Amino acid sequence: MSAIAQNNTTELIETVNIEKKTSAPAKNRAFYIKEAFEAMALVEGAPCGTLDQLWECFNKAVKSKDIKIRKLSEKNSEKTAESGPKRLSGYNIFTKEFTGETPEGVGVMTHKAAAWKALPQEEKDKFNERATETNKSNGYEPKAKKLTHEQEMEAYWNKLEKWVQEDPDTRGEKPERPEKKKRAKKTDTSSESSEMSD
Repeated sequence: MSAIAQNNTTELIETVNIEKKTSAPAKNRAFYIKEAFEAMALVEGAPCGTLDQLWECFNKAVKSKDIKIRKLSEKNSEKTAESGPKRLSGYNIFTKEFTGETPEGVGVMTHKAAAWKALPQEEKDKFNERATETNKSNGYEPKAKKLTHEQEMEAYWNKLEKWVQEDPDTRGEKPERPEKKKRAKKTDTSSESSEMSD
C-alpha cells in the first residue's frame, strides 16, 4: 500500500472514530415512547390528557388481549431508571478506575477488557468483593450460584447420612434424591422444510 493511500486510510479511520465519539447515545423504544407522550401532553385542547394519564392508557393497552402492542421491558422502563444505582460487577469497577494509556489504534474498551483478562485472579477477586459490598449497600443481594449435579448429589448424600443417624420416630421424610437434568432434544424440522419447498 502506498504512503498516500495509507495516510488517506488513517485519516478516514480517525474521522470515523471522532464521529462515533461525538454522536448522540442510541435511542431505544422506551425513549421514543416517552418523547411522544411528553409531546402529546403539551398539546392544548387535545384529548390527550396529562403525561400520567398517557402512561396509564399505554399500560392498559399493553394488558389488553385485543390490542397488539409490546410492553416495555423492566430494563428500559422509566421506573428502573429512577430506582437508583444498578448492580455492579468487579469488571464494572475495574473499567471505571482503569487509568492505563490506550495504545493507538485500539479501542478504549477493548484495551480495558484485555487488561482485565490479564489481571491475576486475586486482583479480580478483590474487585468482585468490592462490587458485592457496593451491591449490598445499594440493596442488591448476591446472586445465588446454580449448583452442578455433582454438588447437588454431594449435598444429598450428606443429608441422607444425617437422616439415617437420626431417631426414626422424629427424623421426618427421607431426603429426595436430585434428578439429573436432561437437555431438551432438538426436533428434526428437515422433513417439514422439505414438504414446504415442494
